[in-house]
Amino acid sequence: MDEDVIEQFQTELNINVYGLIRMAQAFAPVLKRNGGGAFVQINSIASLRSFPGFATYPASKAASYSFTQAIRHVFEEQGTAVLSVHPGPIATDMAAASGLEDTDPPHVVSEGIVEALKEGDFHLFPDRMAKDFEKAYHNFAEGIIEA
Repeated sequence: MDEDVIEQFQTELNINVYGLIRMAQAFAPVLKRNGGGAFVQINSIASLRSFPGFATYPASKAASYSFTQAIRHVFEEQGTAVLSVHPGPIATDMAAASGLEDTDPPHVVSEGIVEALKEGDFHLFPDRMAKDFEKAYHNFAEGIIEA
């Protein structure tokens, strides 16, 4: 309910949703010409659950996750894998600025991406907190999102 919530949300949408759409539009033809490849979207556990004091970020990440699901089908038709990555708190400047201290190192995300692409997965929950989310979300994701 902050006075600048609309401006905050517009900024988050510009980065997390419109940025995703622009990247997909820019790289879809390149990936198609190259015979496929991978499109990796960093969505966050915040795409699944909102947190007090951070309403605009989770709302924008939920929208980006929804778009990721939609573009997955478009990209699959051209032989491009899509991976939706849902990290929790990772040791980054963003986590530090948010006051998050119990974070996992960034390499769990990068190494997880490589492994998930090898396995042909659509979802990746790379760190300790994200894996807890995955346990609760797995059946829904498998039965509804990935079906």
